[in-house]
Amino acid sequence: MAPAQPGGPEVSSGGVDELRRHGVPASAGNLPPLRDEVDEWARAAGLGDEIAESLALAAYEAMANAVEHAYADDDGFLDLDVVRGAAGIEVTVTDHGSWRPPHESDPKRKRGLPLIERLADEAVVTSGEHGTRVRMRWTAPVRHSDDDMAAADA
Repeated sequence: MAPAQPGGPEVSSGGVDELRRHGVPASAGNLPPLRDEVDEWARAAGLGDEIAESLALAAYEAMANAVEHAYADDDGFLDLDVVRGAAGIEVTVTDHGSWRPPHESDPKRKRGLPLIERLADEAVVTSGEHGTRVRMRWTAPVRHSDDDMAAADA
């Protein structure tokens, strides 16, 4: 994955098979529009209300964790990749910072990752010196094109 570049987000949309937003400034104000984009993408891909809502909420939680925990100086970027493949949908949120644990005194903390794990069929968090990646997967029916169906009927 290409590192985030200062000076504006990298935008890539490959139709209903992928949604990519790289180099997005990691700020709380940028998250609702990204969440809405994920929801709109999922609905345009024909995934249905339940999966669209799960994708959008899980992506939002992962992005919120990046905003809150990745950058000590509050100045960083995140990447969002949503890809539909033969096995289903994969949503990946990547930051390029260093993990900062939440304040233990707040009883409302530590709910994001358990929520992501409940929403996704699989969720894996990997952290290293160059950032944290949250990869979430959903098994979803593959939508076949009319050409695929005609070939199967032949």
